[in-house]
Amino acid sequence: MQIGFKQGSSFLYRLNPLVKRGLAFVLIIFFSLAALEVSLLAGFLVCLLAMLLLARLPLRSIFFSIRRISLLLIIVGLVQGFKGDGFDLLAAFEGIIRILGVFFTAGVYLTISPQSELMYFWEIVFMPLEFFRLPARELALVMVIAVRFLPVMLTEIDRIRMAQIARGARLSGGFFSSAASLMPLMIPTLSQAIVKAEELAEAMEARGYRVSAARTRYHRFRFSFFDLIWVTLAGVIFVLTIVSRFSNFNFWC
Repeated sequence: MQIGFKQGSSFLYRLNPLVKRGLAFVLIIFFSLAALEVSLLAGFLVCLLAMLLLARLPLRSIFFSIRRISLLLIIVGLVQGFKGDGFDLLAAFEGIIRILGVFFTAGVYLTISPQSELMYFWEIVFMPLEFFRLPARELALVMVIAVRFLPVMLTEIDRIRMAQIARGARLSGGFFSSAASLMPLMIPTLSQAIVKAEELAEAMEARGYRVSAARTRYHRFRFSFFDLIWVTLAGVIFVLTIVSRFSNFNFWC
């Protein structure tokens, strides 16, 4: 999946970082655990896509990257669909919808969240660890760098793969042959990862970056009434997930 922050100014971009992450977490829990009818799950997925279109998000790269998980979708559909007495098409469709919901939620969250907001969120999350004398800010920095390095390494893998194909390497074929052909990509990719990590460390040291020093923020993140509305919506979705999962509540009444 092609992930990474894309500049924008819609209402989703203006949400508080904690609200963004909380809403994304609730949606992932919903698509993973909600015990609803397939039609309701599909309706929620359509509503999610409609909201993202209204927010004018650059969804082309996310839609295009669906082909990268096409094998996963096929496997999930087959595993969920095959029953003891035949193939259940609705169960297969339900498994695919759940994967797509989690996929879109994670991709959109990383699309609308710049690095400063990710750092702020993880600092808040790891703040209780300071009571145990653990480096909360260092852990937050590690999480942000790991997330931001993922698209860079995916691009590097594609570049190395195209270079090897241009030199006559056979990296295509069946599923097992394609998996085996990925092994020659691992060593140059690991080497490039080490080089880029060293360059990042040197750049941070050259700019005088110190995690342990007292730091200020260019952006002050505050809660607004608009954030409260989305918090309420996330709470409703979370309650719906819990009720549908652990009770016999009839959602068609």
